[in-house]
Amino acid sequence: MKLSEKINNKTIIYPFKSKSREEAIHELLDYFQKLDYLTATTKLFSYLSSKDKVFNSVSSRGVAYHYHTSIEVNETLAVLAISKDGIDYNATDGLLCHFILLILEPIHAPNSHRKLINLFQELIKNPTIKSNFLELNSANEIEKNIINWENSDNVFDIL
Repeated sequence: MKLSEKINNKTIIYPFKSKSREEAIHELLDYFQKLDYLTATTKLFSYLSSKDKVFNSVSSRGVAYHYHTSIEVNETLAVLAISKDGIDYNATDGLLCHFILLILEPIHAPNSHRKLINLFQELIKNPTIKSNFLELNSANEIEKNIINWENSDNVFDIL
């Protein structure tokens, strides 16, 4: 699997308008609903919010990850939000989160988010790509950068 199969111009929210963690989760879930992957978001919002209180969704370095299983999805799905201003997630490193990834996975594959997160981390640890994403003007441009990264010689498919 390639990252661009899950994160592409259809599943990238850019620019992201949310200003808080709670707003971010709502906006990401609403986007899944807009794409017709979900019929409702109330229960998932409750699960994600309560899970965040127990497990910090922040990975640090300006990136936050949210994930949960859903009976409504048959495959692992992702939405990536990119906030130019950043959102305060109370990260241990004190940085604002500019990249928020929400992954929904089917009940029968409750750990599939790990593969997707690992691949996304490989992409985002490149400082040039990370800063470029904040300077680009559209989801299409971000998708092109992801595809170029995937096609570069120094990238391997870790999945």
